[in-house]
Formats: sequence, structure tokens, C-alpha cells
Amino acid sequence: MDKSWKQEERNAGSLLNGQRYPANSGGRVDVEGPYFFPQVKHVQRLSLAQLEALAVEMADLGQQRAKDGVVVVKRKAGQGKPTPRLVIMTDEVFERVLKVQRVLGGVGHETVGT
Repeated sequence: MDKSWKQEERNAGSLLNGQRYPANSGGRVDVEGPYFFPQVKHVQRLSLAQLEALAVEMADLGQQRAKDGVVVVKRKAGQGKPTPRLVIMTDEVFERVLKVQRVLGGVGHETVGT
């Protein structure tokens, strides 16, 4: 049976339309998709400072690949206790994603909350 973190990497890959790298590939990221360059974490605890550092690191690495670097986090709360998957990004990455959405005809600020 797969380790839970390995399955979580597959789930994140599916979410981001990406491919999981094997653990022995030696790279810094776990998954790579056409638009996103994520680091995947399946943890019981991750401090805000650690999460912030990861988000900054992934934003920088993603930019080097012309992709948006993000952190995909799923908290392990114990067997039978589901938790949501979170996609974390810096504000600069978020602004780029919004800009692309607007160019492609997505939702803009003016429609939020109406």
C-alpha cells in the first residue's frame, strides 16, 4: 500500500493537471503541471513561518520555469478525519493568476459579491 504522502502527491497532480515525480528523482518539487509548479506537503503540523518560506521558495522556482509556484498542503488529522486540501501562493502569484483569468474572460473584481 502507498504511503499517504505519495497518494497526496498524486491527488495534487490530478488537481493541477500535472505529473508526479518519483521520490528518487532528486528534484525540489513533487509534481509539475502545465501552469503550476507545486511543492506538496501532507503533514500534521506546519507553522505559518514554514508555509510562508515554502510559498516564497516555490514562487521563485516557478518563475524560473515560467509557471506559478504554489504549495499544496493537506493536514493529517487522523484516520477517519478528513481535511481540505489547501493551495497556498504568494500575493504576486495570485495577482498573476487573476490577470490570466481576466485575459481569458474569467471573473473580475467587479463581479465579486454581486
